Amino acid sequence: LCGDVYLVGAPAGPRISNVKVETSVRKWQITFDNALAALDPGASYALRAQISDGDRQVAEITSRPFQPSELAKGRIPITENWRPEKLWDTHTPQNQYQVTVSLLDSSGKVLDTALPVRFGFREFWIEGRDFYLNGTRTYVAAIPLNNGQGGTAMASYEATRATLQHFKSFGINFVYTHNYGCEPGTHRSFSEVLRAADDE
Repeated sequence: LCGDVYLVGAPAGPRISNVKVETSVRKWQITFDNALAALDPGASYALRAQISDGDRQVAEITSRPFQPSELAKGRIPITENWRPEKLWDTHTPQNQYQVTVSLLDSSGKVLDTALPVRFGFREFWIEGRDFYLNGTRTYVAAIPLNNGQGGTAMASYEATRATLQHFKSFGINFVYTHNYGCEPGTHRSFSEVLRAADDE
């Protein structure tokens, strides 16, 4: 094949990516941990998180202004108080939200927007020998979930959800994966496995 080859790099200017969502029922707080790049050291920025439930926006959170020097390893979290209308739980897995986080300049102009992230507001913790989910003492019956190692078809959303439904039929409510090693080809992507677990 003949022709010109063009390499397309990352867009110029400040960027936001890799948003991680953490929720706390005990504190009624939500944290968005964001990766930022190419910031102007002398400029001031802010982050805006828009939370939606389906097509309806249910909250908008804007951080205080911050300087690039406040980043730690290229990341900065924003934490705000928020008490949602519904919680994700084992009996309400459909209770999920979506957040879109944007990077703003000092005038409030949007410089970049990260890909939307789906999440459920919930908190799991351990006190002594007891497990708690959203404040309710929970008993767990665990088994390994090997769909990520069983082949591409087994790692799909549909196959993983069917496996989880089978596990639930005999009392399993907690699974763990076998993702030892991160070398390319060690295992398939867990994105569909995790999405199926969220929904099931």
